[in-house]
Amino acid sequence: MGALDGVTVLDCSEPRGHFAGKLLAGLGADVIKIEPPGGDVGRSYGPFLHDQPGPERSLYWWHYAAGKRSLALDLHSADGLELFLQLTAEADIVLETCQPGRDRPFDPLALSEYRPELVVVSLTPFGQTGPWRDYAWSDAVGLALGGPMGSCGYDNLPGTPPIRPTEHHAGHIAGYFAATAACTALYERQESGLGQHIDIGMHECMGFTIESSAPWALYEQHPLIRQAGRHAGPQPTEPWQYPTADGRLINIFGMPRSEASWLALVAFIQEHGMGENLSDYELLDGRKRQLGLQQPSVATMLDDIADFIAAHEAEEIYAGAQASGAAWSIIRTPDECLADEHWHARGFFVDVEHEERNLTVTFPGAPYILSETPWTHARRAPLLGEHTREILCGQLGLSDDDRGARPPSAVPQPPTTRPAAADAADQPDQPDNRESRKSAAGPTPSPRPNRQSADAAGAAARVALPSDPSDAARSSACRE
Repeated sequence: MGALDGVTVLDCSEPRGHFAGKLLAGLGADVIKIEPPGGDVGRSYGPFLHDQPGPERSLYWWHYAAGKRSLALDLHSADGLELFLQLTAEADIVLETCQPGRDRPFDPLALSEYRPELVVVSLTPFGQTGPWRDYAWSDAVGLALGGPMGSCGYDNLPGTPPIRPTEHHAGHIAGYFAATAACTALYERQESGLGQHIDIGMHECMGFTIESSAPWALYEQHPLIRQAGRHAGPQPTEPWQYPTADGRLINIFGMPRSEASWLALVAFIQEHGMGENLSDYELLDGRKRQLGLQQPSVATMLDDIADFIAAHEAEEIYAGAQASGAAWSIIRTPDECLADEHWHARGFFVDVEHEERNLTVTFPGAPYILSETPWTHARRAPLLGEHTREILCGQLGLSDDDRGARPPSAVPQPPTTRPAAADAADQPDQPDNRESRKSAAGPTPSPRPNRQSADAAGAAARVALPSDPSDAARSSACRE
């Protein structure tokens, strides 16, 4: 049983929300990935099994959709949207990623009004408000505008531009925030009985994670220098990476601060007949051997250390430095990480069966270990629409004959537009705060509120429908 056992998530997200859904599935939630009939765009992302493209062969999809169920549903059609609204009656979280200025199938704020017990997570590039809310986005745009890219680059190659890491780092950072916010809102719902809308701007997530760059800029108002493999800062610092005898790299993140650890590191190096200058009395002062200090003793220290590293193999250096208490490490490539003995000892890698292919695939596992509610690894990524019948017939009670036709509605059909602002002026004044909503909701309910009460609220719901619901040829949940 997972920590989120019994929680249902309707995942309407595009790739930038896939990681958030994966985290919730790993915690035990029933994540229903709602895909357009042609399949989620993530199915077209490589690499592919045996380098043969196909919607069921994407290794990207296998990773990010593992543990989810697939429901093929056209949310831009009236029938598809109505089925979705019926599913919200038994859901806890809705995850969506459509920008406000795009042709999105529903209005997340109106959905929160329609189902007040739902936690509706909107994970978008710039949030629901602000002058940039409709701007185009990519992972590179996020890292560039948010600050991380401006802190990354090569100081030993003057004039070169900033760099960024590969793949979807912005989406991963924002995905962690989205999953955390959703769980926090569920926790609060146990007290209030009410869900809430969570407006996550990925741009803010980037700015929240630029570490010391923000304090330097805010308080010192000093331009930062990009430095290869180490923190950007207002002053240049010595390199941290040095090549080994076997062609690898060692990262020497700092020197031991305690005298005992420093002497142990010096002894390790001098056992190999090197590092005679490391016995300098001045270096016994931990404050005077920290990297970044512009003084001769530090420069001499680093010269001796670089010579020692260049003369020995990476594994020997790593083991000896760690034994002395120095925070040194090997800079490993991703393929080298697959053999990590520590990860294997902790059961990090897991095998997942793809029965339809008679194939066992090894996946990265849990980012943390919960002692009582372990991470869920049970299911492979779903085939397109694999669980459509199971969900529509089993959960909504439709028959096979009903699935091709418009089903009888279990909820009122919402209006197609939101009311003009002037309409609100004709209504009696109502306090618009959470305390009044809690009072109106009555006694505090159980962690899963009574869904029947939402139907009455649904009569006044305003869930926006698309302008052209007849167009069934969709490749994504929201259109540009």
